Amino acid sequence: MKLISFREIFRFYVPLLLTSQMMTLSGPLINVAVGRASDPKLDLAAYWIGFSILMFIESPCLISQQVTATLTTGYRSLFKIFFTALAVGILAGITSVLVAVTPLGDIVFLRLIHTTAEVAARAGHVLLLLSPLPLLIALRGVGNGLAIRERKTVIIARATAFRVLVLASVVGAVVALNTGSGALAGAAALLTGLVVETTLVLIGVMPFVRRFRAARDGDNTDLSIADIFRVAMPLAVAAYVWTVSRPIVNGILGRLPDPVLAQAGFGVVAPVVLLTCSPLWALQNVSLILVKTKSDLARVLRFSVVLAVFFSIAIFIVLITPLRDLVLEGAFTLSPEMVREVTPALFLIVLEPYFLGWRSIAQGLLMKAKRTGIIGSVSLIKLVVILAVGIWFALFRPGVNGTVLGTALFIGGDLLDALFCGWQASRIVRRGPLLDEPATVGGMAIRP
Repeated sequence: MKLISFREIFRFYVPLLLTSQMMTLSGPLINVAVGRASDPKLDLAAYWIGFSILMFIESPCLISQQVTATLTTGYRSLFKIFFTALAVGILAGITSVLVAVTPLGDIVFLRLIHTTAEVAARAGHVLLLLSPLPLLIALRGVGNGLAIRERKTVIIARATAFRVLVLASVVGAVVALNTGSGALAGAAALLTGLVVETTLVLIGVMPFVRRFRAARDGDNTDLSIADIFRVAMPLAVAAYVWTVSRPIVNGILGRLPDPVLAQAGFGVVAPVVLLTCSPLWALQNVSLILVKTKSDLARVLRFSVVLAVFFSIAIFIVLITPLRDLVLEGAFTLSPEMVREVTPALFLIVLEPYFLGWRSIAQGLLMKAKRTGIIGSVSLIKLVVILAVGIWFALFRPGVNGTVLGTALFIGGDLLDALFCGWQASRIVRRGPLLDEPATVGGMAIRP
């Protein structure tokens, strides 16, 4: 069997790298618009609380890319996956509207998140405006998953580039006009960009769909809805935990002495974490699609170590140079109070690339083995730990820097994921027939 080359890894990975960077750039770009509002602290807190609730509601939609890349074998399987994603996206969108316009929103925003009435009202408006997003994300995920399966990741990168271009244009108009609510303007920019991105992805993968349709008589795969849910449900649990982590963190921060400052600070740092560390997420698709042998795995692991070291050093350099003030005070126009709040938390981000790199490769291997139940179980453990640690600090150390606490909980959850998923993936690789022939990683033999 031909071994994968570093050139093949690079060619597959780079478009995904660019995609992840451009996608997570959306958060900081939106913060530029929100930060220009007349009351930036209020709008920052409202936008990111509303967005966090939306992320939780749309969690099942986020896994459509993984399910498509893992289970698609032909036209019949793709057809069933597409309509499953369509139904889940519509249901999530309806749920978003109900939370935004019914008394259910008061329970979510005022009791669970425990924010102020003014922030809650504006967060509800953000959620209503963003209610079409779950359907768009579900359909985009199917298109992305198909492009990944066909190793045409450039389709994803091209569509995302247009999304960021549209988003930047809308944000630029908001900054120039300087009118209305920054939170609602940011939501409108995000929605517009995602409409463009989803449309372009679906157009880009249509040749693959037509090819599958032409060859459907030779597709003997009998993929049932039960098969889809068997793989998808643990991934959905993991997605729920990942998205609920931010509302839970915001809820914990809402019980500190200055909840709006803590929630606004976390709203600034969380998108920066995603922007600077998202390149390591794409390694999940690398290990899922490209790794066939243990030698392939060894090469991907070495590739991931180089990436983690590079991004960790780059983050640290930005934080210890004038670039930090240029971003915080120039781009985000944060007040001195906000700068003091978020600066210590930013240094925690230096550790995140290592956690995400190992977690991504391990989860890709678990998906390849159809052992997604492990991913769901680990996510539930992570949720319990975040709750326990966060509540302890809120009760017994309320004077802690809220942004540091929120960031530490966020990154600590990724560390737990990396440890448990990595352990389980290593056991499967050593004991099972998932990958061929023994190889070495860092001089240590890996044998079945």
